[in-house]
Amino acid sequence: MNVQAKPSSSGAQRLLPFERIALVLQGGGALGAYQAGVYEALAESRIEPDWIAGISIGGINGAIIAGNPPNTRVDRLREFWTQVTSEAPWDWFGWGAASGDSARNLLNHASANLALTRGAKGFFAARRCTTHAASPRGTGTAKKSRRTPHLRPGA
Repeated sequence: MNVQAKPSSSGAQRLLPFERIALVLQGGGALGAYQAGVYEALAESRIEPDWIAGISIGGINGAIIAGNPPNTRVDRLREFWTQVTSEAPWDWFGWGAASGDSARNLLNHASANLALTRGAKGFFAARRCTTHAASPRGTGTAKKSRRTPHLRPGA
């Protein structure tokens, strides 16, 4: 995504000695929540980007920023991130504040798997997994084999 944002007509005089300000947002899942906070800090400092570019979650954040008037951008980002951030069952029991790298790593993996199987409200719905095991003749029955399956174009 690459969008030129219209400068705010009600914005304060630029404090920075740049002709243009670009906001480049990369992908990386949870990094998107961090990006929303960075944009909030920029907005509080009355620094509005002239150009916004992003990929993956950065593209989604960029679309939210560019697609809303400057006075509602932070609220729309917060609304989006509140909606897609699900409460995991372990938070109900107080396990979300697990300390130590091993515990945090375990909970991060569990959260990712939970999102994979349940989806994220307002963001994506999980699809049912189907097994595409079929015999080489395409009869639809799977045969156990020690051979590595080979994919053929058009198969």
